[in-house]
Amino acid sequence: MSELKGNQFEGKGDYVKDVFSDIAPYYDRMNDVMSIGMIKRWHRFMFKKAGPIEGFEVLDVGTGTGEIAFMSARKVGPGGKVTGLDITPGMLAMAERKMGTLDLPREVEFVVGDALDLPYEDSSFDLVTSGYMLRNVTDIPLALSEMRRVLKPGHRAVLAELAKPKNRIALWGYNLYMGKVIPWLGRRRDKGKVIDGVMPAYDWLTSSIEGFPHGDDMVELLLEAGFSEARYHSRSLGAVNIYVAVK
Repeated sequence: MSELKGNQFEGKGDYVKDVFSDIAPYYDRMNDVMSIGMIKRWHRFMFKKAGPIEGFEVLDVGTGTGEIAFMSARKVGPGGKVTGLDITPGMLAMAERKMGTLDLPREVEFVVGDALDLPYEDSSFDLVTSGYMLRNVTDIPLALSEMRRVLKPGHRAVLAELAKPKNRIALWGYNLYMGKVIPWLGRRRDKGKVIDGVMPAYDWLTSSIEGFPHGDDMVELLLEAGFSEARYHSRSLGAVNIYVAVK
């Protein structure tokens, strides 16, 4: 069994929900800034690895403001269906508002729900996606097991998660950016407000990567969750990993 790491603490579930409720109005803008405009490229790479999905039923777990779900909707077409699930109603409200401005072949169904207890029967979906969500759950193995449970046999889960570069020079730049630049940018938004007595929102979003399993460690967790195969692809000098796992 792999040694499970991660930034876990008492009250994390409520804290994370409150964090994302607080930052929902400017979440997308900060994501663009934090990723140096690369986030949409990461999402396009996810769907490259997902393969053809026209007509698929897709579940996006931890959908946030719906960016990955909207990309899914364009790719599945009018014959498919996309569901975006998130535990934070404020994020889903932003997703619904954005959807009203988009020309999609079919609307995404947004659902309030918990990644640790997905409200769907076994083998319900042709594709499961998730972006940058696993750092925020209180039980990573359970979240992975739930994704596998609702996925049809022979089909894929494609997940994007932050990681730490292995290259020493890239790691130096990463540490500088995540440790100094992002907190400074975040402070202009969160104003340093401590949420639930823990820390400001953008302190969490940068510190949550510490101890979070990535690369081979996450692949091992995917296999332990019951996926028959799993691998990862590094992007942006190792700052992001795209995981592809098959049930």
